[in-house]
This record gives sequence, structure tokens and C-alpha cells, in this order.
Amino acid sequence: MNTLELKNILKFKINLINDKKFLEALTILIESKTDQIITLSNEHKNSLQTSKNEYLLENFENNNILNEEMEKWLKE
Repeated sequence: MNTLELKNILKFKINLINDKKFLEALTILIESKTDQIITLSNEHKNSLQTSKNEYLLENFENNNILNEEMEKWLKE
């Protein structure tokens, strides 16, 4: 039996199950095995690389400083 046949048998059998708790447990089991692989576009890859380079060059602001600046801006 090949993979496609097994998938079809499982789909058929799952459609016969009406036990909500069992289906929820099965969903958790399946989700644990089907981790999503994220594919990034070149634009996203370039953006991430740019961000990494800025971080390595310490070209960023401290969060506390930014919060203080926002507070000043909001009071204006």
C-alpha cells in the first residue's frame, strides 16, 4: 500500500468518526507531525538580512529610550 492509498483510507475512516473528543485528539496528533515550513520571498530574506546587519552594527534604539520619546511626542 502506498502513501496515497493510506491517506485515502484515513480520510474515509476519519469521515466515519463522530466522537468530538477523539477528533480533537487526532487533530493534535496530526498537527504535531505536520510542522509548517515557511518559505520566504527574496524580498523578505533581504529585509531580514538588512535587519540583522543593522543589529550587528548596533544601529538600533533601546526600547526604554523609544518609550520616553513616544511619551514626549504624545504630550505635545
